[in-house]
Amino acid sequence: MRNKTTKEKGTQLELWVLSHFSDDKLARLSRASGATNDIGDVTTSDYFIECKNWNKDCVTLSMKTWNHLINQMPINTSKIPIYVYQNNKGKKFIIMDAEDFFRKVRQE
Repeated sequence: MRNKTTKEKGTQLELWVLSHFSDDKLARLSRASGATNDIGDVTTSDYFIECKNWNKDCVTLSMKTWNHLINQMPINTSKIPIYVYQNNKGKKFIIMDAEDFFRKVRQE
């Protein structure tokens, strides 16, 4: 059995994320991820989601990477930016601003 390419792993992660928004009629994969003006890899009615596969055991996020997603977002949008990371063991992590997280928790 051959190993999956980085692109295949990335697409698989994006589809996994999208599958968790089946009730959201606006949820979709971005068109040609990284090559268009779409923000993130998955867009929903509430979130801009960037998916990353890491071929490492640990997952880190630099402020430069975080700010790149923030700076792509439209001014005055109510959508929340999220990073979904998968490490080399297949463990998935979600990274988002704590204020956004607690605001969503209070809404539910």
